[in-house]
Amino acid sequence: MKQVHHLKPVSIAPKAKRHTALPRPINKARDKALELLGEYLTSMMDGADDTLFDLAEAAHSQEQDRYFAAMRELRVKRSGVETSFQQSLQNAFLQLANDSKPELEKAVDFESLALVNDEEVEIDVAISNMARRVRHGCDEQLRIFNHRLEYLFEGRKEFGEERNPLEPQVIARCFEESLQRLELDIGTKLIVFKLFERRVLAELGYIVTEANQQLIDAGILPELTAPPIAAVRQPNETYRPSTDAEGVAPDNIANTAQMFNMLQELLSALHSVASTQSSGNASDLISSNGVAVMQGNTPMLHGAPIAPDTPIKAISSTELVQVLDRLQRVESNLDAEAENQDVRTELASLLKEEHQEAVPTLEQADDDVINLVAMLFDFILDDSNLSGDIKALLGRLQIPLLKVAVADKSFFSDEQHTARSLLNALARAGAQWSPQQGKEDELYQQIHSTISRVLHEHEVNSALFGELLKEFEHFIGQRNARSERIEARVREMEEGRFKTANARKIVKDALQARLGGRAVPNVVLELLQQGWQQVMYLVYLREGDDSIAWEQALRIVDAVVWSVNIEQDPVQLKRLRSIGPRLIRNLQKGFEDVSYDAVTVKEWLKALHQVFTNILKGEEFERTEVAAPEQQEVVKLASDDPRVREMAQLRVGQWVVLQQTEDEETLRCKLAANLREGEKLIFINARGVKVAEHDAVSLAMAIHEGKATLINEGALFDRALEAVISDLRQRQAAHA
Repeated sequence: MKQVHHLKPVSIAPKAKRHTALPRPINKARDKALELLGEYLTSMMDGADDTLFDLAEAAHSQEQDRYFAAMRELRVKRSGVETSFQQSLQNAFLQLANDSKPELEKAVDFESLALVNDEEVEIDVAISNMARRVRHGCDEQLRIFNHRLEYLFEGRKEFGEERNPLEPQVIARCFEESLQRLELDIGTKLIVFKLFERRVLAELGYIVTEANQQLIDAGILPELTAPPIAAVRQPNETYRPSTDAEGVAPDNIANTAQMFNMLQELLSALHSVASTQSSGNASDLISSNGVAVMQGNTPMLHGAPIAPDTPIKAISSTELVQVLDRLQRVESNLDAEAENQDVRTELASLLKEEHQEAVPTLEQADDDVINLVAMLFDFILDDSNLSGDIKALLGRLQIPLLKVAVADKSFFSDEQHTARSLLNALARAGAQWSPQQGKEDELYQQIHSTISRVLHEHEVNSALFGELLKEFEHFIGQRNARSERIEARVREMEEGRFKTANARKIVKDALQARLGGRAVPNVVLELLQQGWQQVMYLVYLREGDDSIAWEQALRIVDAVVWSVNIEQDPVQLKRLRSIGPRLIRNLQKGFEDVSYDAVTVKEWLKALHQVFTNILKGEEFERTEVAAPEQQEVVKLASDDPRVREMAQLRVGQWVVLQQTEDEETLRCKLAANLREGEKLIFINARGVKVAEHDAVSLAMAIHEGKATLINEGALFDRALEAVISDLRQRQAAHA
C-alpha cells in the first residue's frame, strides 16, 4: 500500500505570507518524489530497529543501553519523524514560488571550529559529506530537473543546489529537522544519518529520474534527456546488502566511487595551488618532480600545459604498478631508514630515467592515489602513539600499499580491506612496543617478519595480505591470552591489597575523626589505636561498613571518648557509673571475638577502670593531646571533573605512555586493574610486571600536565584518512 502523505504547510506565524501556487506539472513531480521518499523512509525505519539491535549485541554494556534507548525513541516517535519529514519536503517545494532563497546549508568555518557546538559541526559535516557523495551519482538528472524548473518559471528564477527541493542537501536537512524531536546522542544520530544515506538518499537518482519523467509526460522540455537511473531496490523491498559474483556488496561499489571521487575533489585544491605557485604546497605533487599528469585531455607539468610538440609517454595504471614493483625491489632492504622516504621523488626519478625520450605522463586518478597514499604515510610517520623503530618498519609498507591502491580504489573506502586491516593490526600491536624491550622482543620480531614478507612478495595480491593478517592475528591472540592470565593474577593480588589498605584507611580515619583535637589518657589512646583499631579492621573486612557489627564498633569508640571527657556534672557522673561496667564488658567481648592477646587486654581494661574511678572521684590524671586531622591537599582537578570521570571509567587493557620526571624515559604500559571506578589504577609493562599506580585524579592531572598520554588504539589507517580529509578540506577552503 502506498504511504503518501499529502500535508499542508505549517503556518509559522499568524501573519505568514501565503505561498504562490506552483505550476501543475511541478505538483505532479512533487507528489511522485514525496511518495517515493516517504516509502523509502518507511523501509529505512523498518530496518533501523534491526540495525541498532545488531549494534547493541556487539557493544559493551554501556553502549548497549544507548542503542536500546535509541530503538525505543525510534519506535515511539517514528510516526512523528515520518510526518515531519514529509512536511519539511512539502515546505521545500512551496519555497520554489518564493523570491527569497531558503537557508539550506549552514556554513562551517573549519578555521574556528572551537567556537561552534561540537555536535552541530559533526552533523553539518556529515550532511555535507553525504550530500556530496550522493549528488555525484545523479548530477546530470538534477541538472536537467533544474532546467525544467527554470522553464516552468519562465526564466525568472535560477535553480541549483540551494533551491532545488530534490537536492540531497535539502532532503538531508529535512531529515535532520525531523530527527530534532528524538532524544539521541550524537553518535547514534550519526548512525541514523548513515542509514538514511544508504537506504533513502542512495535511491535519489531513481527518484529524480521519476520526477523528471512526470515533467516529460507533461510536455516540459521532453528533448532534454539523461541516462535513466534505476532503483537499486524498490521501496517495499527489505534492505539486504547482497553481493555480486565476486562477493562485493553493491553498496561498497557505490561507496568506492563516492569516496575516491570525494578525495579527488578535495585534492583539486592542491592542483589549483600547483598551477599558481612554484613552491610551497606545489611541491607536494608528483608533477612538480618532472612527471606530467593528464588533467582532462591536457598533460600538465608544474601546473601548466605541456608545449604541443613535446613528446609524452602515457603511463597506464598497469605500467605504474610495474614501475612501483621495480622500486620496491630497490627499497626492500629493511635495514635502510624509512621515516624520510620520499616515494614520490623516487618514483619520479625512476620514471624519468626509464623514459628519457619523452615526458612520462600519469593519469589524473593515479597521480591522486600517489599523493593520497603519501599524505596517509606522512600522518602515520608522525603518529605520537608509535615509537621511531615501529614507524620505520611501517614506513616500508608505503610502496606495497600504493600498488594496492593504484590497482584497487576500494582501498580507500573498504574498512575491511585486507591490506588496510593488516596495517591497522601491525600499528595497534606496534603501539604496545617500546624501545626498552629491545628489538629482540618477540613482538618486534613478528612485526618485522610480517613486513619483510610483504616487501619480498612483489605481486599485488590481496590473498597475501589476508594470509599475513590471519597469521599475525593468531600470534597476537596467543600473546594476549598469556597476557590476560598474568593480568588476572595481578588484578587478584592488587584487589586484595586494595581491600586491606582501604579497610585500614577507613578505620584509621574513623578513629582520627573521633580523637582528633581531644586530650585523652594514654591508656585510652593505646587501647583504641593499637587494640580496638584491629577489632574494627577485622569487623570491616568481615561484615562491611553497612553492618550492625561495624556500627557497634564505632559506638563503642564514641562511648570511650565520651567517658574520659565528661565534666564534673552529677548527671554525667551518674551515667558513667551506669555504663562504665557495660562499656568495659563490650570492649572485652570485642577483643575476645578477634582473639586479641588476653594479657594485654586485661591490663588495658584494668587501667581504663582506674581512669573511670579517678573521674568519679574528681581526681586529675595525665592526658595526651591528639592532633586534629590534617587538611587534605587541594587537588587541581575535582572528582567530578569530566577528565577525572573519563579516567575513572578507563577500561582494562588501555595502553598509556607515562613520564614521571623530565629526565626519565617514557614508560609504555597497560592498565591491568581499575579498582572501585578509578580509586586505584594498576599499570603493568609488556612482561606483566607492575610499573606504576595512579588514581583517576592523579592520572587526569598527569594527562593535563602532559606527563601521560593515552595511546589511541583506533584503526591507524582510518585515523590517517580522517586527518588527510580534514587537511584537504582546510586547504580547499583556504584557496576557494
